[in-house]
Amino acid sequence: VTLSRYGILSAWLLHLSLNPGNKERQLSQQKKMWSWLEQIRPHLVLPEEKELLLKHKECYALVWTWVASLIGRMSQDGEIPPMASPTYGRIINIVEMAYGSIRDVRAMHLVKAPFVYVHTLAILVHVNNILNAISFGLVLGMTVEVAMGKDGGKHGNDLPKLVISLLMQFCISMVVPFLYLALLDVCVCISQPFTFEDSKIPSLQFIRSLEQDIANATVMGDNTEWLKPRFKK
Repeated sequence: VTLSRYGILSAWLLHLSLNPGNKERQLSQQKKMWSWLEQIRPHLVLPEEKELLLKHKECYALVWTWVASLIGRMSQDGEIPPMASPTYGRIINIVEMAYGSIRDVRAMHLVKAPFVYVHTLAILVHVNNILNAISFGLVLGMTVEVAMGKDGGKHGNDLPKLVISLLMQFCISMVVPFLYLALLDVCVCISQPFTFEDSKIPSLQFIRSLEQDIANATVMGDNTEWLKPRFKK
């Protein structure tokens, strides 16, 4: 039960800490994180545990230090296989994987890796917009000049063609930039999965599913037709 509680506590703390903002907001966010946790899951953390975790910024990762220590204590007490067994090594390996995954998620949020494709697409979008604006302006100027007869009537017969070219250039100059801007917006959202609301990873749903899976596994483990394995001598 304690191991499951520590795992869920770490997931909730990580979820509540993944919020963008400046440094002042992050400082206040760390204080509000615990109040939000007490409102959402009031019995998930004990008062003495909260007092210890409040001193550290990355408390969601330090919880797994308690998990590893508790697993060692359980092994010495005979509740799980001894330390020399492959089962114990596998359990510790799972703890290390969980700790490493949490640090990877936090690093992804704090350290923004250079996204070359996004920068290349941004340059392409801006250059394309400039060229479309110049091209549409030239076609518009030529059409207006012929329509007003300022060319002395030399190209009066070409007016229908110029109008059609103007309409085509208008469509090209409007549709293509919108498509490029949409692609640019999508790439920026994908490169920052914890910033934008529309593209944010549904971590809240994952945590609730995790809690439900743990509860179901506990019920299934407590209702078996055979005796539970014991390792005490």
